Amino acid sequence: MAGRHSKRSDVDVGIARQRGVRRLGVIDARTRVEHLVSEQSAAAHRHTGCYVAQCGAMVLAASLTEPGRGPCAECVG
Repeated sequence: MAGRHSKRSDVDVGIARQRGVRRLGVIDARTRVEHLVSEQSAAAHRHTGCYVAQCGAMVLAASLTEPGRGPCAECVG
């Protein structure tokens, strides 16, 4: 018996992909400032731990660190 809420296999109900470049917040271990890093930069440099931020700064990722000085003004603006 097929009810109103039965699952239909002929309908694709996937989640729509977000368009545009996604940015990740990475905190620099040296300055404790949060920079925005693209997913492509994060994937390309994940083994070294140093990423190129949106503002052009080289960021050394700090694990489990809160941003002591807040977000980078150049990355946000």
